[in-house]
Amino acid sequence: MTSVAWSQEILIPTSSAAKDKAIFAHSSKNIVGNGFFPVSYSEANLKLPEKDTTRNWIMRKLFSEHFIQQSGKDFFLAIDPLVNMSIGDELLQIPPNKLFQNTRGAQAIGQIKDKFSFYTAFYENQARFVDYQSVYFKDRGELYPTATGYGAQNAVVPGGGRTKPFKVNAYDYASAVSYIRLTPIDKLAIQFGNAPRFYGWGYRSMLLSDNSYNYTNLSIDWEIVKGLSYTYMRGKQLNLIRKKYTNQVESPYERKGIGVHYLTYKPIPSLAIGLFESTVYLRDEATSSQRVNPYFYQPIIGINSIVNEGETADMKNLFGVNLAWQFHSQHMLYAQAVSDDLTNKEYGFQLGYRAGNIFEVEDLNFQLEANVATSNLYAANNKRMNYTHFNLPLAHTLGNGFKEFIVRANYQIVGVFLDIKVVYYEADQPIEDNTRMFNSKEDVFIMNSAKVVNTNIEFGYEFNQATRLRMFLNLNYRTSAFALGNNVNYGAVSIGIRSALSNQYFDF
Repeated sequence: MTSVAWSQEILIPTSSAAKDKAIFAHSSKNIVGNGFFPVSYSEANLKLPEKDTTRNWIMRKLFSEHFIQQSGKDFFLAIDPLVNMSIGDELLQIPPNKLFQNTRGAQAIGQIKDKFSFYTAFYENQARFVDYQSVYFKDRGELYPTATGYGAQNAVVPGGGRTKPFKVNAYDYASAVSYIRLTPIDKLAIQFGNAPRFYGWGYRSMLLSDNSYNYTNLSIDWEIVKGLSYTYMRGKQLNLIRKKYTNQVESPYERKGIGVHYLTYKPIPSLAIGLFESTVYLRDEATSSQRVNPYFYQPIIGINSIVNEGETADMKNLFGVNLAWQFHSQHMLYAQAVSDDLTNKEYGFQLGYRAGNIFEVEDLNFQLEANVATSNLYAANNKRMNYTHFNLPLAHTLGNGFKEFIVRANYQIVGVFLDIKVVYYEADQPIEDNTRMFNSKEDVFIMNSAKVVNTNIEFGYEFNQATRLRMFLNLNYRTSAFALGNNVNYGAVSIGIRSALSNQYFDF
């Protein structure tokens, strides 16, 4: 075997399964990272896949390494094809839908010494989803100007992007992710690209997650002194609302920016306390544009929230706390609290528990999590400054106004894995306008209270840990009860093969 001995600054995949492994990889009471994911292989105490010369080429490529993999004293390079292909049936609907996913893609990963790394991946997709998922995607479709306002077209898939119609009730869409990462000194990392970030140790994040769609951003992570770290991020985002007037062939979308400040303090290795602030900056209205607010560039946490008191004509602020306590090498408690303006009494909370490598059984994990958000936490007075990108929530997939409880358990042994997840939530949904994340705080609707249980069981075999190539059988059952009626139950079964590198939150 050949081994890469230098610091491995390539980031681990963003999938929940990768996060489960990374959090408990140290086998000690040391919290991994500073409260956001993905982290690097070095931070997670994980190693890049090594080249195994004891096996023949076919066995290596199928079971242990990247499709093209070269490494040496000062470099690492890997290139892989990526797939997500499945077929299935929606069982409880009449007539039943034939479900499918047909995703083809490729990725490239590289690093030179411990100073420079990069990642890029592209996916081309066609898919037909379970009906409740399709309704969600269509409700968040792009908005075109009409004679009386705006009309929705197409759909938007969380993590997948804007779609166009394909066959009957199916979608065609493409997505990409990439970054370059510079670490000129041990305590400083500079990253540019459109790779997502997830703040928190939970399954969901109430601060900022990978739920929406990738957006261009610049991030600077600086360890000021041992135990004290600071993150500065600036990004460009879009409301999928077409501008009314343009001299271009196709009308562009309305723009906005996002700024994040995050300060983490670790008084001891097993305890992390993070202060979070994010700000949405308005760039475009329906018929006009403006320069970004000068506060977009200021780097100090708390200034925006204090000076601008939550929301101004062109800024909306969120501030919060991110906590984790790894009181045992196999057990962690974590929590989040977030608000946009204390005077409005809008807030969100998260409380969770994780257990990893339970009873010293490797890759046996368990998680409990509770989340709650008030009805207008992520909404703004001006709907164009809502906490969204691509018409999708930037934090929790349910947006505003919910109570949620999640149970997760998974186990993997010699490639065979079992993943069980149950999501229960109560949420108020508007009767006449499901695109609630693009309404303002002042909009009033007749609300229909919903209680939903979404259960998912997946069983399969992971061929290759380098690409997380998995063959799987997936069972999904969702039951809903509405205060004003229209209860619908869904059941679906699918079988397929995929490279499980990223998250798509379809469990709502």
